[in-house]
Amino acid sequence: MCGRYVLYKELDEVNDFLNAIDSGKYRTPGKQGEFYLTPNYNVAPTSIMPVAFINDEGKRILEPMHWGFMGWKPKDGKKPFLPINTRDDSLTKKPMWSKAFIQRRCIVPVNGFYEWTGKKGNKTPHYIFPTEGKLMGFAGIYSNLAPDDKAAELSYSIITTSPNKVMEDIHDRMPVILHPTEFNDWLNPEHEDPNYLTEFLKPYPDDGIDEYIVSQAVGNVRNNESGLIEKADLFG
Repeated sequence: MCGRYVLYKELDEVNDFLNAIDSGKYRTPGKQGEFYLTPNYNVAPTSIMPVAFINDEGKRILEPMHWGFMGWKPKDGKKPFLPINTRDDSLTKKPMWSKAFIQRRCIVPVNGFYEWTGKKGNKTPHYIFPTEGKLMGFAGIYSNLAPDDKAAELSYSIITTSPNKVMEDIHDRMPVILHPTEFNDWLNPEHEDPNYLTEFLKPYPDDGIDEYIVSQAVGNVRNNESGLIEKADLFG
């Protein structure tokens, strides 16, 4: 799965990487105030983060979205179901996912992500990052709904798949990482064949990512500084 990730690049750099244009919502107030993209070394569920998608005008834009996919409006008094990850093998089997998979695909820009090994109470965090370049694009789906108490108007979930060699000793799932050459086809709204789209949902090449152990401080969402992605001194 993917429960924490990192994005510290500037807005213009993210737009360039995704070949997207700013929706303008990072320049204007949202429902609850201004949107700002600041370096985030510990992105946690419910965060509002930039996500790229094709809008109704056919433009690839970057828009702030709520991390936690809202498939439907909950009844009064009920808490919404807001999954942060979606398994690749669920996308064509469950109605909550299938329509979004066909009609509302997106790309989540990240510098890297965290995953943990070990037993509860003594888990070891690992930082996973690209071996080339400074950014990666996670495959995702988005919803036109978001919780009423959040500033964002859209919400998203990161798609996960089986692990590659780098990840298999860390976790049995990993995010679907798209190669930049796949961005156009993944986002293209004309692609509606599930059999074609599932071809993108595969483990990333083994030599495309690397990992190392980092400080356990990342386990606390209140910690958010660049030192979180530094390699831990295991012998200090």
